Amino acid sequence: MKPLETCILLIMILFSCSSEKKKADQQWHASIDKPRQGISRQGEDNLHGATREGFRQNPGDLNAIGIMDKEPGKSGKGKSVAASVTYPQYQHGNRIPDNQVQSNSVNTTRRKTDSIRLNNIEWLRDTGIPVDFSEPLNREILEKVSTDSLFQSAIQLGSDRVLRISLDNDIFDYTDQFYTNGIRFDLVAPALADNPVKYILLPYWSAAKNHYGLSVLQNLYTPSTTKKSGILYGDRPYSAYLLIKSFKISNDQVHHFRLTSGLDLGVIGRASMGAAVQDWFHKSVPSNTEPLGWEYQIKNDALINYNCSLEKGIINTSYIELILNASSMLGTLYTNIGGGLNLRLGWFNPYFSDLGIEKRRVLKARGMRMTQVYLCFKGNARLVVYDATLEGGFFNRTSPYTIPSSSVSRIVTQSSAAVNITWGGIGIELEQSVLSPEFSHKWWHAWGHIGLLFAF
Repeated sequence: MKPLETCILLIMILFSCSSEKKKADQQWHASIDKPRQGISRQGEDNLHGATREGFRQNPGDLNAIGIMDKEPGKSGKGKSVAASVTYPQYQHGNRIPDNQVQSNSVNTTRRKTDSIRLNNIEWLRDTGIPVDFSEPLNREILEKVSTDSLFQSAIQLGSDRVLRISLDNDIFDYTDQFYTNGIRFDLVAPALADNPVKYILLPYWSAAKNHYGLSVLQNLYTPSTTKKSGILYGDRPYSAYLLIKSFKISNDQVHHFRLTSGLDLGVIGRASMGAAVQDWFHKSVPSNTEPLGWEYQIKNDALINYNCSLEKGIINTSYIELILNASSMLGTLYTNIGGGLNLRLGWFNPYFSDLGIEKRRVLKARGMRMTQVYLCFKGNARLVVYDATLEGGFFNRTSPYTIPSSSVSRIVTQSSAAVNITWGGIGIELEQSVLSPEFSHKWWHAWGHIGLLFAF
């Protein structure tokens, strides 16, 4: 062949190869730039920006990162047009061995998953949806190629900030015995979600709003009289405990569910300072005498308890709500299981919409009642397995006097009636409770409760 003819033939071959390469590149870019169902335009940019350079020379890898045409009318469930096509893999002009191709596919899948996560995190950040990523459900959603509507099924972090101050005392019933005093502070705030305890609290399974909180409480128990010294055998022992609680409330307004779980840490015995509190209180009231017998209280011991409860609304109207509940406690303070009913009558906001109180501007924005006035009747029963306030500490068995296990009532009932009033972000609750006998002495007991609520 003549040199001129040879040159012309080479030029034609090079031109043909260049045209084919250009055409292939145009097809690749068209598939990259085409928006797909199930992900936003911004999501496409984020996903392809991380992978375009790594796959510019290997169009066959596009199928591995999920770039495919969907069948019309099917959102997120299309069939890949190129699913049955296998492409050889090349790097620097050399074909990659099959075992290395498989490794590259794994790395590609990881890059795809990371890109989807980043895209979803950016979308959540831009929209301001406060998702609680300690929930397994939310971590699953985060890894899906999603539309905006997918996050409607996510569990959000509630923005409520509520302070509740509670005081229980049997002085309201003119007695001074058994469960004689309790004081408790509950704080709920979004910042309290940042604690390691949340990872052992119960996860929820559907769209809901999570509220995290901390509580500090002290409860005091005495015999039927505090005016006699020495041990009163056959009566309730002196005991007191001090606890710190970390808890989570998952409110599901759509399905009328509330799941609450918490971990309690504290101490029972003299270290709880129950004797000092009652002694101070009695000295502050002129008609009271100094309580006698605290030196025989249940000895110091460590407390750890895990608690959970589930509430389900079965009647949900504007003026009547009936709620079923089930609860359990497991630990060195209480071990029991129970259930009951909660009936609400009056003018109130839905039980599962918030924590019972909310700021005025939030209530106004949601179109909810600014003022709530309602009655609340509760009744429950529990099966008692262990009660440290009667039987002594779980680890320290040296208390001078306790109730024998055989004398502890295994079925205990409690009922109460309450009036609740709230004005915007301020509320008050007044409640009267009655408890069946806790041990063989067969004494019933009653006490009053005052609660103050503040939303801020």
